[in-house]
Amino acid sequence: MSAQPVEAVIFDYGGVISVPVFHDLAPIERELGLPPGSIHRLMFEADPASPDAEPDFHKLETGTMTFAEYLDRLVERAPRVLGRPIDAEVYAQFSSARPLQIQWPVVHRIRALRDEGVGLALLTNNAKEFAGSWRASFPVEDLFPVVVDSSEVGLRKPNPEIFELTCELVGVEPTAAVFLDDNVDNVTAARALGIETVLVSPDCTATITELDLILERRGTRPR
Repeated sequence: MSAQPVEAVIFDYGGVISVPVFHDLAPIERELGLPPGSIHRLMFEADPASPDAEPDFHKLETGTMTFAEYLDRLVERAPRVLGRPIDAEVYAQFSSARPLQIQWPVVHRIRALRDEGVGLALLTNNAKEFAGSWRASFPVEDLFPVVVDSSEVGLRKPNPEIFELTCELVGVEPTAAVFLDDNVDNVTAARALGIETVLVSPDCTATITELDLILERRGTRPR
């Protein structure tokens, strides 16, 4: 990896700043008497009957499908995927039972980086309808001068273009940036552009330690 000083650190939201909302779908599967993995397939995987084979969740995250349309499609696809119908209200209840949980040690480290003059950006795959919730969960505007939401720009990770766009908005070359994400595909795509990466684990203390080791090794260049 590049030995040049780090000028910017780019953070994912879900799984990095917040605890993943959908990291464990087993409870709802057990509650509904469904096979393990079936809810994940319904929510996130492509419909074999769809001509473009793009998952609806990806369309939601790039703003080409509304959340209402996404829920309608869940209900429509459920018999094929689950073997029985499902009520969209079940999804709403499931989601509301999993409030956003912020990993405050990560937020405190972000604040320290801001105070040190390191460039910062938030890069998230998200839905337009979720913006009010996640943006209210911690002081986004105070900490991040650059926020790239997939549903606003029409691109989603791991598309290389969204990483390039983020670096451009921050005003740094990819090789001067560090990116933190809990998704291995996103990390791999960023690394291919020359961005140094941290594959985030559930232990936020380990995440901060790994980031600090990179910053210690390379040093920082305030912006």
